[in-house]
Amino acid sequence: MAIIGIDTLFGSCQNLDEFAQKVYQGIQINAELEDFEIDAFYFKIPPHDLENLDPQQLLLLKVSDRALKNANLKFIKKIALVTLSSQNNEQTKRFITDKLAKLWKVNFLSYSENCLINALEKAQILLADPEIDLVVVSAIDIINNKGAGAIVLKQYENAKENDVPIYAVINSVQDFWEQTEIEIGYLEIAGIENKGKIQKIIQSYRGKNSRLNCAISHNLSEIASLIKTALCLARRYIPATSNWLRSQKLEILQDSPFYIANESRPWFLATGQTKRTAAINTLADDGSFKQIILSEDITQKHRSNSYLQQSSPYLFAIAGNNQTDLEAQLDTLEQKLKNNTSLTVIASQTFAIFQQFSQATYTLAIVAPDPEKLSQEIGRSRQGLKQAFAKGKPWKSPLGSYFTPKPLGDRGAIAFIYPGAFNSYLGMGKDLFYLFPSLYDRCNRLSSHPGEFLRERQLYPRSLQQLSKRELEDLETQLMETPLAMLETGTGFAVLFTQIMREYFRIKPQAAFGYSMGESTMMYALDVWSNTDYGSHFIHSSELFRTRLTGSQKAVLDYWGLSPHHSNKDLWTSYVLMTSATTVREYLKKVNQVYLTHINTPTEVVIAGDPQQCRQVIEAINCDYFPSPSNFILHCEAMASEYPEFVRLNSVPISHQPEIAFYSSASYAPVLSIVKRFPIT
Repeated sequence: MAIIGIDTLFGSCQNLDEFAQKVYQGIQINAELEDFEIDAFYFKIPPHDLENLDPQQLLLLKVSDRALKNANLKFIKKIALVTLSSQNNEQTKRFITDKLAKLWKVNFLSYSENCLINALEKAQILLADPEIDLVVVSAIDIINNKGAGAIVLKQYENAKENDVPIYAVINSVQDFWEQTEIEIGYLEIAGIENKGKIQKIIQSYRGKNSRLNCAISHNLSEIASLIKTALCLARRYIPATSNWLRSQKLEILQDSPFYIANESRPWFLATGQTKRTAAINTLADDGSFKQIILSEDITQKHRSNSYLQQSSPYLFAIAGNNQTDLEAQLDTLEQKLKNNTSLTVIASQTFAIFQQFSQATYTLAIVAPDPEKLSQEIGRSRQGLKQAFAKGKPWKSPLGSYFTPKPLGDRGAIAFIYPGAFNSYLGMGKDLFYLFPSLYDRCNRLSSHPGEFLRERQLYPRSLQQLSKRELEDLETQLMETPLAMLETGTGFAVLFTQIMREYFRIKPQAAFGYSMGESTMMYALDVWSNTDYGSHFIHSSELFRTRLTGSQKAVLDYWGLSPHHSNKDLWTSYVLMTSATTVREYLKKVNQVYLTHINTPTEVVIAGDPQQCRQVIEAINCDYFPSPSNFILHCEAMASEYPEFVRLNSVPISHQPEIAFYSSASYAPVLSIVKRFPIT
C-alpha cells in the first residue's frame, strides 16, 4: 500500500508542515491539543449542530479532509474511511462519511477499528476490492489526547501507474517475531508505554545486525509514529530523537544494532541496499507484538520540501528600474504585512512579483526573521535607498538586507572559487540534504557509494547517548588526522555546494578557480569529470596519501637523504604566518629545509618543513603565526618525486566540456592542457 496523503493536528502543530518541522528539529510534542478551528461553512455544519458535536468527530473530520487534499486525487469514485477513536460508534462514522461524501462528491464506506494494526489490515483487504480507489485511516491520539492524524492509502501499483506522489510504501504488517531479511535503517517504537515491553523489543534485535547500524526512536502515538516515519522515508533523513531513554538504563541498548540520533541527519544507503527501509513496532489489540515494515518509493522523481521556505529568516526580493519603482514595491510589501502576518505567504507572494521583473535594473533584498523586524527593515530600506542613490554606494543593514546602486548585472562575470583540502568538520552539511532533496541524486552520480565517500559515520557520529564536548573534540581531531577523509569530504561537499548554487539558485558561472585540491574539485563539481570512483579507488590503493606524503612521510625522508627508519615524530610541520610572501622568501634563503607552500593572501602565507628551522624563520620575521591544522606535505620541492602519481590521480577521462574558463592558482592562467590531454569519452 502506498501512502499518498497525510495530515496532522497534534499539540501546538496546526498542520502537517508544522508537525514536520518539529519532527526534524527533534522537538517532542508533549502539549495536549487544547483547541482547533473548524470551518462550519466549509463543512456545511449548522451553528446549532456545531455546539452539540463531539470534538473528536470534528477533529477526525478535519484531518481526514485535509489528508485527502494533500493527496493527488484523480478520477476517484469510491473511498473507504477507517477511524480509530475512543468513540467508535455508528453516529461518528455516519457524520464523518456524510460530510466527506458531499464535499468530495464520491461514495464513502465507513469502518472503525480499535488499533492501528487492525486498521491497516482492514485497509489492505479493502484495497483488494477493485471498486475502492482509496482508504483513509484517521486516528485520535487516544492515550495522550495530543491530537489526531490521517493517512490516505492506495494500491502501490495503481499509485505508480497514475504517477501519484508517494510518501512511503507499507510493505507488510507482520508478527514481530517473524523473520525478515530486510535491513532496517530506522526503528520506531509506537504506542507502548511499558518499559519492560520496550526492553523486550530492543533485546530481540541483538545479533540481527552489526552494532550501531539502526536508528531508534519512541513515540506514544501510533498514528504520529506512522506519519513521522513516512515523512522520514520521503525526505530521506534519520530524525532527531528526544532523550526518551534517559529514565531507562542504557545498558539495554548495549550489544544491539541501535544508535540514537541527537540531531537529524542524512539517511544514506549502506552498500548493497537499494532503498531505505524502516519498521514501526507496536501492539495489536490482543497484546501481541506487531511490526509495520515501510520503505521509500525509489521511483519518485521529484521530492519537494517546504522547510527552507517556511524557516526564519525570510528573504523578500524587490526589483525595479529606478528608485520610484523600488519605493512603490516597498509600499506594496508594507501593505501585505498589514493584511497578513504570515511571512511565509508574504515572501512567496513577493517572490512571484519579483520573478515578473527579473530583468529590472535594480534589486533590493530584505531579510527579516519576524513581522516586527520586517516592518523595521522596510523603514530602514527607504532611508537606505535614498542614501545609496545619493552617494552611489551600497547600503546594507545589520540583519543582512542589501542594495547597490551599481549592480554588475551583465557587465560582470561570475566565478566559482574552489578551496584546498582540510576544511571538513563534524556535522558538515547536516541539513543540506533535507533542505535540497536533489542532492541525493547528485551524490549517486558522483559516487557508487556516496555514504562512504562523504564519510557519513565520521561526520555524523553514531552513539547511544549525546556525546560530550570532549568526545566531540576527540572525534574532530581524528577526522583532521585522516587525510583521505578530509580529501573526499572536501571534494564531495564542494560538488554539492555547486549543485545548490547552479540548480536551486540558478547561478551559472563563466569561470572557475581551483586552489590546491580545488583544481581537481572544480572538475568534478562542474561535470568535467563525472564520477569519483576512479579517484577514490586510487587514493585508497596508492601509497601517495598513506606513506609518501603523510604517515611515515617517505617522500621527505628520500628528499632529505634520511634513513627510512628515521622517526617522523618531529620530521615535518606547517605554520600559517601573517606576513607577505616577499618577506618569507628573503628568510628562506638562510635555511635549507623550509618551504613556502601557500600564498593565501598578500599578508597570509604558509610555510612547512623541518620544525626547528620553521621556528627559526618565524622568530626572525617576528610576525603573528599559528600551527596549520594539517602537516600534509604539499606544494614544495620535497614532494617532487610524487609527480607521476599525481598525474595518475588526475588522469580522469573528460565527460563534458562546459562553456566555463578554468583557472589554476598555481599559474593564475587558464587550464588548457586538460582539454588537450584527455578526449571526451
